[in-house]
Amino acid sequence: MPPGWTDVAARIPDAVLDLRYATTRNFTRRQLYPRARCLLRAAVAERLAVAADALRRQGHRVLLWDCYRPASIQVELWRLVPDPNFVAEPVFDDAGAPIGGSKHSRGAAVDVSLADAAGAPRTLPTDHDAFGPEASGGRATGDAARNHTTLRDAMTAAGFEPMATEWWHYDAGDWTSYPLSDDPL
Repeated sequence: MPPGWTDVAARIPDAVLDLRYATTRNFTRRQLYPRARCLLRAAVAERLAVAADALRRQGHRVLLWDCYRPASIQVELWRLVPDPNFVAEPVFDDAGAPIGGSKHSRGAAVDVSLADAAGAPRTLPTDHDAFGPEASGGRATGDAARNHTTLRDAMTAAGFEPMATEWWHYDAGDWTSYPLSDDPL
């Protein structure tokens, strides 16, 4: 693994990995990643570990849907959903290096949910990659609203910023300090 990156499964061994783009169970209905691997910048992974510890004390485990995403994969997501409210537009320079796009391509964003102690998903506002107003989480009620608040509180206390249009997406507060990457998984 390149210096400065962490495999989250090694850092948070009880994390539930449901990396959707490594399967066909995503909105594209295609496997986009060659393997289910959750990589983050080391400092971002440490923040996630802090949130996971707080959630574990409350009887939860983190459930991870997406971590680092190569910039070339972002091209396909943008092609299918060219809406900046839900997908960042990828931009490359003349040499093909990424110069704009998703914070996932910086290793500084994570799509996360909650699971119970046995690893079963908790009730939350929507499934991953819901595109619509319900994706904000603001319409959730009951267990979904409570679990959303629990997740949001733990993630923000650990130094993550929530995304207004996607209840599951969190950015590291210092995401601008990490360069975009198109290294393969």
